[in-house]
Amino acid sequence: MVCLISCKAKVKTLSKSIEEVNTKTCPEDGTCSYSFLKNKTLLIKTDNLGSDYPEVINGNGSVLKFEYKKHGNSDFQDSGYREEVFIALDSNNLEFLTTDLTNKNLFFARWCYCRGQTGYYKINKGELSISKIDNVNYKLHLSFKIDEVPQIINEINHIFNLD
Repeated sequence: MVCLISCKAKVKTLSKSIEEVNTKTCPEDGTCSYSFLKNKTLLIKTDNLGSDYPEVINGNGSVLKFEYKKHGNSDFQDSGYREEVFIALDSNNLEFLTTDLTNKNLFFARWCYCRGQTGYYKINKGELSISKIDNVNYKLHLSFKIDEVPQIINEINHIFNLD
């Protein structure tokens, strides 16, 4: 009986710590969501103005998508503000730490009514690490800086599940 109770307590503790880590990144003036997309990859395309952007397609890896939506004023149609981060993961190499982000498929997107400061931006500066917690859970940490546009989100701590 003691073993059953202690096992159940550990599950609650892990899920509580996952919830704390995942909500810590999100500013209080908005909502954040995460999507873990299995068997997907990022295809980098170029628009007619020469700007690169990612498209999520079927593939051998996984894509982690983070989205922050700032609470807007419903009286104004153009008050919306949203940031997204796309991280392509190699299923064969999930554990790593790197400060060289130039060769990684990492994109930041900013969507708002701010002329000339919206769209997709390649993340080249920062640090990305993924460490294994147990058989199915991994902790991702990304801290980054975009020089081209202002950003609200500059760090993501997220525990994700491979199932």
